[in-house]
Amino acid sequence: MQKLTVLAVCCSLLFVIHGQKPRPCVAPPLFEGRLITMDPSKHFEFVARFSYDAFLKRERIIGKVFTAENKTEILDTILLYRKRSMYSIFYHNKTCIKSPLTIPFRRAEIPHDATFIAQFVIGSSSLPGEGLLANSWTGEDKTQGGRYIMTATEFGCIPVSLLYNSNATGWSVTSYFDIINGIKDPEVFIPPEFCN
Repeated sequence: MQKLTVLAVCCSLLFVIHGQKPRPCVAPPLFEGRLITMDPSKHFEFVARFSYDAFLKRERIIGKVFTAENKTEILDTILLYRKRSMYSIFYHNKTCIKSPLTIPFRRAEIPHDATFIAQFVIGSSSLPGEGLLANSWTGEDKTQGGRYIMTATEFGCIPVSLLYNSNATGWSVTSYFDIINGIKDPEVFIPPEFCN
């Protein structure tokens, strides 16, 4: 009887421990925020606001590109994956370039085949509310032949950072911040009238 009790307790502990291991997750279907992308080898930096809609497969990115030549460019792009259309918008002269969008929509998620690296606290774990529990994952991007390390929050699967490396692009680092659930202005995905 004692052996049966010990076996039951061990099995229960195994289920609890296995249940606590982080699993790949999917970010909320609607969110917006800010990002910074850097490519140190190319002296390239991109600071932007973005909106993401997984329901209708669309994104909007508005930001500034800083290059090694001390040039700054404004980038405003609407990506409509269902319509396979991309709009590059130039407000300074009220022009718009519509071009075909050939890349597939990628959900904001930790891929199901990603390998868990570690769980950690961003900030401090000394007092409640001083830190953010996050998980890091690594894997191979089979579509582009690159490797990635992705970090997302444990609760909500909100993106925190992405390190990406491929032979074509080299290393790039993207950090996400000021994320809010939902889209404040749904019309952000509608091209301005001068695009027609």
